[in-house]
Amino acid sequence: MDSLSTSEQREFQNIVERRQMRDFMTMYSNLVQRCFDDCINDFTSKAVSTKEETCVNRCVDKFLKTSERLGQRFAEQNQAMMQQGGMGGGK
Repeated sequence: MDSLSTSEQREFQNIVERRQMRDFMTMYSNLVQRCFDDCINDFTSKAVSTKEETCVNRCVDKFLKTSERLGQRFAEQNQAMMQQGGMGGGK
């Protein structure tokens, strides 16, 4: 990164930020679609029923907790690999 000019660093940062936003929006869209498909099934009323609302809340909570745990496990695995001498294991 030090070999890049200031404008190249800014451009690189913009690319990274756009990709992060796209990835976040994709994840959010998938979460909405999944919880809607799993929980919303009564289309005879404009209102969301208590049962549906509870289901959506649980679905979102489970998704977020699972994502957080996956992130933790990824960080743990990454740390273990770094301690073993890098990506190739140093063997």
